[in-house]
Order: sequence, then C-alpha cells, then structure tokens
Amino acid sequence: MKRVAALLVVAAGAALRAEPGHLELVTRDAYLMGTRAHLAVLAPTRQAGLSALAAALDVLDRAEAELSTWRESSAISALNRLPVGRPWQAGPTLCRSFEQVWQWHAETAGVFDPAIGRLLAAWDIHGAGAIPSGRVRERAAQESGLSLLGFDASACTVTKRGEVALDVGAWGKGAALDRVEAALGSGPWLVDLGGQVSVGGPAADGGWAVGIAHPQHRDRPYRQVRLIEGSLSTSGASERALTVDGERVSHIFDPRTGRPAAFDGSVTVWHRSGLAADALSTALFVMGPDEGLRWAEAHGIAALYLVPGEGDAVRAVASRTFVARFGEVE
Repeated sequence: MKRVAALLVVAAGAALRAEPGHLELVTRDAYLMGTRAHLAVLAPTRQAGLSALAAALDVLDRAEAELSTWRESSAISALNRLPVGRPWQAGPTLCRSFEQVWQWHAETAGVFDPAIGRLLAAWDIHGAGAIPSGRVRERAAQESGLSLLGFDASACTVTKRGEVALDVGAWGKGAALDRVEAALGSGPWLVDLGGQVSVGGPAADGGWAVGIAHPQHRDRPYRQVRLIEGSLSTSGASERALTVDGERVSHIFDPRTGRPAAFDGSVTVWHRSGLAADALSTALFVMGPDEGLRWAEAHGIAALYLVPGEGDAVRAVASRTFVARFGEVE
C-alpha cells in the first residue's frame, strides 16, 4: 500500500506541472480532521486529477491518524499517555512539525501554547462546556504549558516534566496541509479544511478565490481574496463557542490566564507555511486586535482582524503585509 501511494504522488506531481490552459478542474469533498474538507486540482485529464486527489486524501488520512487526540492509537495520544521523565521518540515528519511548534511558541512569547489539554478538559471544551471551580482551574493551569515538555530537536525526542497534555487544535490542520504540499508539489491545487485553506499554485485565472467569513456568521462571506500560494487560516469566536451558565466560553484559550480568550471577532493570517498560519491565527486571536496588530507589524505577518460592532457591522483592520498581498481593506 505504501508503494502504491508513493506512485500516486509522483504521478500527481507530474500532472500538476502541465501547461496552464489545458487543465481540467477536478474536485472532491470528504469529512476528515473533524471538518468537511474540499479538495480541488487542475489536471490535464480527469483521471490525473482523481489520482492527485486520492494522494492528497491519503496524506490527510495519515496525518489525522498520527495527530488526532480522539484516537487512542495516534502518536499524540501516545505522547499524552507517556509517564513523566521518560523520553519519547517522534517520527521525522512529526519532529519537523514540533520544531515549528516550539519555534512559534518562542516567537510569540508563549501566547501560542498547544500544551493546554488539561485546561480544555477542565472547561469541557470538547463536550457541553463547564465553568470549573477555582481549585480545578488552578490545577489544570499547573499541568499546562509547553515548558512542561522538553523537546530535543537533534534526537527528535520529547520528555514530559509534568502531567501535561498536548492539543493539536491550533496547529494540526496546518501541519497536515504542509504534508499535502510536500506530496503534491507547487500546484495548481487547493485544500480547504474548514477555516484554513492551502494552495499549491495559482488557478488558471491567476489565483484561487477564497472567502473570509463574517466574524459572527461563518456561512456568510465578508470578503474574498485571491490566493496564489501558501495558506490562509482564520480563527474566530463564532466557531464552536459555548454558553455555560450565561457565560460565553470560547474554544480558544489564553495560556497566560488559563481562561478562554476574550476577543469576540476573528483574525485571518496568511503564511507560506500552513502550520505557521494555523499557529499564528490562534496566537493573534488570543492577543486581540490592539496587541496582535502591533505584533504582526513588528514581525512582518499578514493579518486581518474583523472586529464586530453593533448589529452586523464589522470593522476591518489589517497589517501592512496583508494589504500588500491582498489589497486595501474597507
């Protein structure tokens, strides 16, 4: 099976290098990584396009099998079960993802921190939601934070320093999309994982049309952009927000406070790397528009904040890098 999959990837890569103007659009929808995914390729024949899509789906299936915290057999679940003090060996692909995870944790001064599994469990984010007591919150906070995981990049090992649990919600989709790019090459293809889109190259008319949703209505596009490369990731308050005892509980957590992030709008980030776009949209959401825009400007990150006003009114504010890539915002 591995040999067949490899041949499909090679065939797909060759097909996608065909000359523009002689390509057929082939699409496929699937449910994976906890969302409805849409995949599209431009290929010289329908069969070549279907082969490329099959290769992309195989990559995404294997990524989910490795990264999912819902599967007991996944690598991340094995890491989360690991006893404190025992080094755990990561595979080469996961090791490369971990290098980026630790990099963006450092770059954002800990605002991006996916080692918050205990906090998410305390607030029952993957269930009906809960408002934990102060004691439960305190213990969950003590058992959270990437500082409780020692990562040796040269040996590709991870060692737990406490009863910490890694969550992939802020980087798993991006990592999977990077793996698709590694398999399919430079285009032209698109994969939409619900909230994050990556493309391998421009469509025939110069770019893939990608909608950025209204911050309070996910099914309503606020703006459309043309994506010619890289990945566009949106983090928003409307996505999976819960109301518990009259209190709104966001699924995005601020690791600095151990509580749900306060911002109630959305932020969209473009980056050449899918994992980076995923991680940074989470971090900038946690920071909020004021702090987040300052950080994005200082680091040359393309970011667009949509800040809700009265009714359905929205105020759009973007970094200079975003405007340079996608044009002025209203």
